[in-house]
Amino acid sequence: MGDPNEANAPRAVMLSVGEIAARDGVSAPTVSNHVKRLVEKHGLRVERDALGRVKAVNVAEYDHLRGRFSDPSKSQAPDPRPATDRESYDAALTQKTQYEAERKRIELAQLKGELIPTSEVIHGYGAAAATIRDVLERIDDAADEMAVAVGKDGVRGAEMALKRLKLSIGESIADALIARARDLHAGIAETASVSA
Repeated sequence: MGDPNEANAPRAVMLSVGEIAARDGVSAPTVSNHVKRLVEKHGLRVERDALGRVKAVNVAEYDHLRGRFSDPSKSQAPDPRPATDRESYDAALTQKTQYEAERKRIELAQLKGELIPTSEVIHGYGAAAATIRDVLERIDDAADEMAVAVGKDGVRGAEMALKRLKLSIGESIADALIARARDLHAGIAETASVSA
């Protein structure tokens, strides 16, 4: 299975850290720090070399995430320099078209709830763990039922009581996790509609 943050975008929207730095008129370390933070916290997709270093960044996604999660007072200024001679009009137009298409794909995926902030996933796992722990605490409540079953039917009674308990706890965990997932999905949909 590949890296979930591995980029799968048109080549025209994949820029190196140095190219993004030149485009935005900032230092490469500044862009590198932004990329690292956006990969870790928000799932920015990048292309890595054989040593695991960032080789290229999905610039449309980078710009989208920077717009959503960066401090506007520290925004990167666009590069005021004109395009170099090696950039033809057709190449620039192709890049712009692919960039816009990728940006629209990202916005649509976000609206559809396909792009979930890492913080929401972490929160969801925490809520799921708490839910499972709460349901498992019911095992203590089943001790009396187990004692009665053992007293009445011996080992066979204990086996039957354990099977009922397992089924009950399994259903309760599944129901509770489904309810948590619905709440999480509703919260993400609400956040997406507000930011749209």
